[in-house]
Amino acid sequence: MRVKIALVVIVLFLGSVCYSSANAQYKVPVGAFTNGGGVAGGGNMVRYSVGQMAPGIMSGSANIVKGGFWYQAGLSSAVDVAVTSFLGRLRDDMVVLEWVTGDHSFGGVNIYRAEVVGEAAVPDDDFVRLNEVPLSPETERFVDEGAFPGKEYVYRIGLLDGSSEKYSSDVRVSLPPRPLTLYQNYPNPFNPTTKIAYFLPRSVHVRLDIYDSSGRRVKTLVNGDREAGRYAVLWNGTNRLGRKVSSGIYFYKLVAGKKSITKKLVMVR
Repeated sequence: MRVKIALVVIVLFLGSVCYSSANAQYKVPVGAFTNGGGVAGGGNMVRYSVGQMAPGIMSGSANIVKGGFWYQAGLSSAVDVAVTSFLGRLRDDMVVLEWVTGDHSFGGVNIYRAEVVGEAAVPDDDFVRLNEVPLSPETERFVDEGAFPGKEYVYRIGLLDGSSEKYSSDVRVSLPPRPLTLYQNYPNPFNPTTKIAYFLPRSVHVRLDIYDSSGRRVKTLVNGDREAGRYAVLWNGTNRLGRKVSSGIYFYKLVAGKKSITKKLVMVR
């Protein structure tokens, strides 16, 4: 699949999300990034704000990364497009990847990730496929729940085209470190089941209990050693005897080593 089009990308500044750019062409500690299929030939004009005259023209093959306030790039040459845009953003401790393709005539989509170590370029052999089976051609979003806070990753997507695979440009995402965290259960209020998630910055013995409003322990959901990482457990609204609890306010308490966190949840029958 080789589609030749002119590509115009406008990137907006997103103040609540941390990003860093692909291919180290720009460092964007706070902002947005995206990239297209790359310039096949000719040149492209770069503007730092909407309506501004182009300060310069860059020519030759390149993959251009845009970031910041209304950074606009108009690619004046034909572009070989497999992936017309590819963006990554943080949501809690997860990386959300979103992309747009030239069309959906390819056979499927694969998502690849590699961890960045030091300043050296990431070898192709370090990329690991995250999806067990190819995603459908219509898929344009993937959530990486296995990304670890405090690390930096490089992502790329592959489009299956017969026996070959076309790859996007790489996108880097840096995750800030995170302390011991107990997330708000979801849904809340709930009936009949809710999910409780927590994050461990290191390996530790963990206990997660449910208490009623009088302070009595209703049920123990977790009691054992866990490696560092993000975990989730379901509570089906029953006590330690397997009987359904009544409607009302309950508390869930996470104890990890010498630290503890407590949050409130509501059961509605």
